[in-house]
Amino acid sequence: RDVLEILTAQSLLVALGMGSTPGALPLTAAAKWVLKDGVGSFATLLAGAFGGQKYDEDPKRWWALTNALEDVARAIELVTPAAPTLFLPLAASATFVRSAALTGRGSLMNGTFMQHFGRNQNLGDIRAKLEVQGRWLALIALPSGIQVFQLVSEAASKFVEEGDELAAFAASFGAYGCVIGVHAYACWRAAKALKFDSLNRFRLLKLAEAFVADEEADLMDCVALGDVEGVYRPRRTATTPTFGASPDELGPDWQSFTDAVRLSKGRHYVLGRDPKRGDVPSALLLDSGSARDALSAALAAQHFAATSGNSPIDAYAYADAKTSDFEASLLRSGWRVDFIQLGVAPKFAVGLVVRD
Repeated sequence: RDVLEILTAQSLLVALGMGSTPGALPLTAAAKWVLKDGVGSFATLLAGAFGGQKYDEDPKRWWALTNALEDVARAIELVTPAAPTLFLPLAASATFVRSAALTGRGSLMNGTFMQHFGRNQNLGDIRAKLEVQGRWLALIALPSGIQVFQLVSEAASKFVEEGDELAAFAASFGAYGCVIGVHAYACWRAAKALKFDSLNRFRLLKLAEAFVADEEADLMDCVALGDVEGVYRPRRTATTPTFGASPDELGPDWQSFTDAVRLSKGRHYVLGRDPKRGDVPSALLLDSGSARDALSAALAAQHFAATSGNSPIDAYAYADAKTSDFEASLLRSGWRVDFIQLGVAPKFAVGLVVRD
């Protein structure tokens, strides 16, 4: 299928007569044109390999970022008339950026967002409505886009005739910039409006921090916490525990790591202090742990952070005693506790061998 697609694309381009010389020149131009799609395929591989789990853990931010990247690709294409000799490099660059953006956006729309919207197991209905909405918008956008392009082109041509090329560029890029700006703002508003009742690392640590501060108070629901989370706001401050730590984030040396593992006494997480971040509390997660163990780890890490001078033993004891209460409080506030979206947080299998 892919080979046929490449063949037909080149045939269509040759049929259009790319170049003034028949034969070799159109074929060469057509080959270069389809090669730029290989650049896009490479971008898709990179985006899929390095972004997959990140999309699920922080969908709001990645939705906004992928749409912004697509705007960047469109902006590259819009400037090609200013540099016609660089047409193919610019087209390839735009394809690279857009392919990476579409991989992330498509993954979110067909995965995380579909699961979020289809609460009544009506994924087919949701997908159909999205397709219908998309077609209507495309029909509206077609004449609108043509009209904007014609108006801008006419205005720019008049400025060029008057010898004012700077004004022509300003009119063109100003108009296109307004359209891109409106699109970026709309995407940011769409991402900001999303509210998820599933727990990721940011939401879990925020709720654990609130619980440790006041066990009797009601925890924030997904609407209130969604506003706190925002789209581009930092997911970690200087005092936020390292949740999902690596062994070298539990202490400055190997002895610190082994001591931390011994203190955990068979629990499914290990507490320590992260030397890379000024000794803030850290929690290493074991691959044998459940969602409830992740709740305990977050509670212990925040208790460890809240009480200066306390030992991990106190934090472990607090989490053992309060995890059930924390879980119940989360359920009362409408949070799902059956699964924690940990994204790219590493998990480990840890064991100690005791030798006489």
